[in-house]
Amino acid sequence: MLDFFYRLRLKPGADFIEERPESVSADLPYELQSKIFDQLATVGIAGAGLSVTLIGSLLQNASRVVWLSVILFGLAAITSVGANVRLIDGLTQRRPVLRRTKLDVQIAMGLIGMAIGCLCMSMYYEGNRAPPKAASVQPAR
Repeated sequence: MLDFFYRLRLKPGADFIEERPESVSADLPYELQSKIFDQLATVGIAGAGLSVTLIGSLLQNASRVVWLSVILFGLAAITSVGANVRLIDGLTQRRPVLRRTKLDVQIAMGLIGMAIGCLCMSMYYEGNRAPPKAASVQPAR
């Protein structure tokens, strides 16, 4: 590793990595797309679980809008799993599917982003509504 950095310092304009895109398997984009869907589904399920945990603890008194984050995370997970199934079906039937799956990735990421925003907004508003600390808890001046 140190040898790499030493060579990099000696020749700052040199490119040490020789890329060969022509030697990449034609199946690799589909495999990577499927892995992305798996990861997005995992993030959706984990986000829904986090939201439910926060609703049960810190956000007990929050408005019902906080449940929207659980719904959005769940929709992102369902979208990802459905897109993965469509990818596999399309490949089985020898149809082009990469354009549609790219759209599915964007939809799932948008849903996850909206869910995170909704959850953060709920936490922010709940923090603003928190009652002031009692005099015995506040530090002495």
